[in-house]
Amino acid sequence: MPKKISLEKGDRILISRTDRIGDLILTIPLIESVKTNYPECLVDVLASDYAAPVLENNDCINEVIKINNTTLKNHEDARQQLCDTLQENNYKVALVIYPDKIISKIIFKSKIPIRVGTARRFKSIYFTRFLFHSRKANKKHESEYNLDYLKIFNKSKVSNAPHIYLTNEEISAAKKLLAETNLSNRFIVLHPGSGGSADCWPLGYFIKLCYILKERNYNVVLTGSSEEKKEIEKFANKRAVPLINLAGKTDIRTLAGLLSLADVVIANSTGPLHLAAAAGTRVIGLYPNTQSMSPVRWGPLGKGHLVIQPPNEKDKMSAMKPEDIAKTVSSMMSNSEVSK
Repeated sequence: MPKKISLEKGDRILISRTDRIGDLILTIPLIESVKTNYPECLVDVLASDYAAPVLENNDCINEVIKINNTTLKNHEDARQQLCDTLQENNYKVALVIYPDKIISKIIFKSKIPIRVGTARRFKSIYFTRFLFHSRKANKKHESEYNLDYLKIFNKSKVSNAPHIYLTNEEISAAKKLLAETNLSNRFIVLHPGSGGSADCWPLGYFIKLCYILKERNYNVVLTGSSEEKKEIEKFANKRAVPLINLAGKTDIRTLAGLLSLADVVIANSTGPLHLAAAAGTRVIGLYPNTQSMSPVRWGPLGKGHLVIQPPNEKDKMSAMKPEDIAKTVSSMMSNSEVSK
């Protein structure tokens, strides 16, 4: 067990999580727990510029320092600038949740006196305190692994579920986008994006699910990136029935607003799945039977969510049929207690 850290009023803490949207969302419980335990300290977050918007309007965060991972990798002046910024902020503690080598080295060079990271890695040479846990075993949820960092503090009140804090303007922007499609009633969101994973439910199956749900008189909205919009249109053009395709039309905050208004969101194990759950919407997560993407570690947090996996251990994601997913969606919609 590492030596406990004592903090005083005004001490500044840096929490570093510089990878993807879902990873950063699942770090929010740790961020809020640290602030809850030490309300008179300042909590800053180091995050990628891509994922950082999920932290906006969070009163537990003093400052979000945004970095571009590619720029840091390729430019020494960017690394030095970040090092100077961290040094000027006079942090007492840095919690390195995602121990990227470049980030870990910069935090070391910034001379933050207490640097906490996982043990038994090459990058551990940059830390002064260590956590002896291995995430590769996937024995518990990613958010729980993150909360292990509380063990180094003297206090341990825990915030368990992540939340996205949307403004009225952001909700209005999402409603305006929906109004442009003439959609005003309850609706379902399908987010086919894979987040770069090869283990995902095929896009063609999402499109087929969309048509099945439309035939059952459900309003369905498709979301995704600009690149995914073109792929969705390729499949959709094979049929005459039009789809509401909002892929490429939202930034992260507007997407969060849109997802918060939906009744159900269906997605692969990807950032928008966690974004929807953090926005308070029930989700159906489609997960492969692989240890690296186990829902034990990467499943959605909160109440009312469902996880569906291929029926047999060695089955591919395509073993999950759109007709079966549609039954689950219909059941969830019919059991809805609140109409949004």
